[in-house]
Amino acid sequence: MFRDGIRGMDGRMRVMWSGGLSTSSPSSRGAQVRDLLDRPALAAVLSIAAFAIPVLFVALVPHPLEQPFGVDFQLYREVTNRWLGGGSFYESYQLAGPYEIRAGDVLYPPVALWLFVPFAVASAAPWSVVAAVAWWVIPLGVVAATVAVLRPRPLVWPLIALCLANPTTLLKIWTGNPVIWSMAAMALAVVGASRAAAPFVLLKPSLAPFALFGVRRRSWWLGLAVLIALSLPFGALWGDWVASVVNSRGGGLLYSSLEAPILALPVVAWAGRRRHG
Repeated sequence: MFRDGIRGMDGRMRVMWSGGLSTSSPSSRGAQVRDLLDRPALAAVLSIAAFAIPVLFVALVPHPLEQPFGVDFQLYREVTNRWLGGGSFYESYQLAGPYEIRAGDVLYPPVALWLFVPFAVASAAPWSVVAAVAWWVIPLGVVAATVAVLRPRPLVWPLIALCLANPTTLLKIWTGNPVIWSMAAMALAVVGASRAAAPFVLLKPSLAPFALFGVRRRSWWLGLAVLIALSLPFGALWGDWVASVVNSRGGGLLYSSLEAPILALPVVAWAGRRRHG
């Protein structure tokens, strides 16, 4: 009788374990957390909270936006006009020998001139204003449209907000840094079936790992072929670019890693998309 009682108790415990207690397993708890974070209301609250980061940054960092609005846009417009006038695209000290990287140094490869030249040529009124507006509206509009098309799940909304609220992201947008065009290229690469735009992330070579998105697709290699073809006309200017990069000091891994959230934004939207693409 005692043994029968033990067997009965053991059977009841098995039933309890296979039924009521299964919800406390790690995988089940993980699913519950995901379901909770995937609720639009909570995701919206967390996304809004993410923007406390730049608020704290402005409150704690002296002169957080000490760089004038559009300073990078103006810089590349000026150096491109200098190059169009027969001057050097890179500063002479960048080519002469080792130098410490500072504001105003040009480190973009010559192929970026295909982007810079149209905006430099349109430097006379009224086209100057149109070009300046387009410099921001086009890439940011592409990224916004990409996120809208992908319709990412609420689960990733806070991550997208963190990428956008990152102080470096906001600063690069404020200054009109050309990296916003690399972000647009990344957005075009993730939004559809074609990955042809991904190699154009290399307009910012220090963020090269993002350019490998879709490397196994034939469209990616087509995009790379187009980029190479666009690079050929600049000939010896590539030697100047290599010299400017090799001679530079003070960059390091952190120099590029701070900009990673800018490129990560469209990738996160793609990873959390509601539809396949």
